[in-house]
Amino acid sequence: MSAATRGDNFEIRVCGVEDGDRMMEFLLEHYYREEPLTAGCAPPEPDEKDKQFLLSNLPHGTCLLMLHSDRIVAAAVAGPKDAGAVDELFEQAAQLAGTKWGRILGILAIAERDANVFKRYGVDKALHLHAIGVDSRMRGRALGERLMNALIALGKELGYPLLTADCSSLYSSRLLQRLGFDVVNRIPYTDYVDDAGEQIIRPPEPHLALETVALRL
Repeated sequence: MSAATRGDNFEIRVCGVEDGDRMMEFLLEHYYREEPLTAGCAPPEPDEKDKQFLLSNLPHGTCLLMLHSDRIVAAAVAGPKDAGAVDELFEQAAQLAGTKWGRILGILAIAERDANVFKRYGVDKALHLHAIGVDSRMRGRALGERLMNALIALGKELGYPLLTADCSSLYSSRLLQRLGFDVVNRIPYTDYVDDAGEQIIRPPEPHLALETVALRL
């Protein structure tokens, strides 16, 4: 974003590398605790590599913070991807097999392969939303919608032709569909099983599937 946006005592700005620790502290409280992929497999806390991955997106200038009186009330972590993302995800999932993050990467790799957004939309790059969290005390004020609209504007400003997300939550999928995103792939959690046929990720209800969504910018 060329400049921060302000309104109703809320400020939305790009999250810099220097904000990383503060952003992660917020996400541990207001994202990971309820995120279905994290909540759906043991142990309850996210792997360190999971957190490192989110932080690795900060140098791209594609992550946003929403502040109220200098307190973070919402955050969105996004980063660039290209057609090589699917191979990278499968490779990382194989390398980390047996870990919590490896299990999560496994379903994300399948989603990336089956959604096939680069061929579907005829683009060679996209901005991908990895995480969005809203302070539980501030819900009901459309902060998630406002933050997503700011991310859409940022994606356009940076020249991305497409914005995608893998919605592990029913609520995030509904939000993005209201904003015009198309559902391009759906993986019921009951279909993601190990070699013995056991379901790998068991999120709490009402989260039943991982839905990949996309918006042409």
